Amino acid sequence: MKAYSRRPLMRTVIAGLIAAGTAALVVVPAVHVAAQASAATKTFANERYHYAVALPAGCRHEEGPGTVDAVCAADFDPERSAQANSATALVMEVGAEIVADDAGRTASELAQRYDEAAFRQEVPQAVCGESDASRARINNVKQTLEETRVAYTADVICAEVRFLQIAERRASVRYLIAPDARYRLVARAPIEEFEKQKPAIEAFFESFRMLPAGKQNQ
Repeated sequence: MKAYSRRPLMRTVIAGLIAAGTAALVVVPAVHVAAQASAATKTFANERYHYAVALPAGCRHEEGPGTVDAVCAADFDPERSAQANSATALVMEVGAEIVADDAGRTASELAQRYDEAAFRQEVPQAVCGESDASRARINNVKQTLEETRVAYTADVICAEVRFLQIAERRASVRYLIAPDARYRLVARAPIEEFEKQKPAIEAFFESFRMLPAGKQNQ
């Protein structure tokens, strides 16, 4: 899936420090507020690439050709999300490309054209921004043949980047290989934050749907 439009993962780090004492006083209310904030979503529909997805409304949304990313502060505050660094924040990404040569193929044929080896080869760069595949640990890879498409899912650990002060990140990945398009869905966060953001991550994956050709944006 080399035709995806990608933005660099390593952007200038914008510091946002919260005093430890204050954070300790508001742990319980903050969790409650974050849960409420992440429940509010904004739907993005792409006519050309035939998909729709709902992303947390409190995130910074970045759109490109076939792509939409949500960069989110831990509490889904819009002002903090606007300043969040995509290399260290919770990020939810959708990327799509049209593959004309796949038109009319069955799920088994699609699986042969884009197999598990191709999936594993693409993930380090697409998910972690790593040209060195050994710096991305890819676990629990699963291939599923659906009615008209192939789905790949995996858990990924992206290595730390010490000189940029970027800690290890964890990602959930879902690729959909359909006869008219290929889709990459990624949810990535610092490894210690990933479990805390599971409700928003699961809602993101569940919201994604493919649209019939010609469906108008809503």
